[in-house]
Amino acid sequence: METGTNTVTDAGGALTGAAEDAIAAALPKSWWTVLNDFFNDNTVGIFLGKVLLIAVTILLMLIAVKVTNRIFRRVIDHMKEINKSGATLAAFLRYPVLFLIYFAAFAIIVSSIPGLNEAMTKLLAAGGVLAVVFGLAGQEALGSIASGMMILAFRPFVIGDVVNVVSQGVAGTVEEISLRHTVLRTIENKRVIIPNSTMNAAIVENADYGDKNVCLTLDIGITYESDVDQALAVLADEVGAHPDYLDLRTEEAKANGAPRVTVRVNELADSAVVLRALLWGKDNGTTFAMRADLMRRIKKRFDQEGIDIAYPHLVVMNK
Repeated sequence: METGTNTVTDAGGALTGAAEDAIAAALPKSWWTVLNDFFNDNTVGIFLGKVLLIAVTILLMLIAVKVTNRIFRRVIDHMKEINKSGATLAAFLRYPVLFLIYFAAFAIIVSSIPGLNEAMTKLLAAGGVLAVVFGLAGQEALGSIASGMMILAFRPFVIGDVVNVVSQGVAGTVEEISLRHTVLRTIENKRVIIPNSTMNAAIVENADYGDKNVCLTLDIGITYESDVDQALAVLADEVGAHPDYLDLRTEEAKANGAPRVTVRVNELADSAVVLRALLWGKDNGTTFAMRADLMRRIKKRFDQEGIDIAYPHLVVMNK
């Protein structure tokens, strides 16, 4: 385990030496000699030098983290428009890059404090016991990280996909995939955070996997006294006239006279004749909004045509 400590110390020493060489090259020789003597031959100077190095290291670390986060966010936002898989990869790689920044700062700070350096050496000397303790404590976290890599490799979903985690009863848009968890944004604009181990084992319904076109059903119940054929014609007319409806018929189907909209009598219920129309849209959000708008349009059109929409009612008979 001393090898790990020496690696941290050597990395910190190399970075510290590079910083000293850069300062030496930038300052005049006389000034550099004075500063060198003060920070190396004077007890107070040595202490102030360590404090200054640690403060500068922390400042540079914070700046590097902020800049890295900003760059990755811009890359992710740009990739969402052209390649959602690329956005997912960028979001995943952000965390290893941040880890390297934190590790470099940690190595410099440890190498600057002799007492801490020795303590870390003794601590890592007992690495066998610590490895068992941390391994048991972090088993679930490590499983989520491994699952995150599996999700990244096989891509059952990517950032921007609309998914329904059937086993968890949660649906939303994938907003982030990190090393540990996946974030879903629900229709109520709330965030649901699910460990990657759960997402990797769950049954996920992905509305954007392969084909983004979405088909929703619209069921309308009319009374038994209404004209069924007229109601079917009105329903097909309203659906086909909607600007968001997609006509997915092939040229052959059109030549064979296939209808633009599929409408059928779906059920003869207790108090209603249930009609069903298939609504095709370009994505989940557009199709959902189209369905809501069509319910309003169909209600108004049925009122104009004298077609009654069925609803439960009670008849009381006095004897």
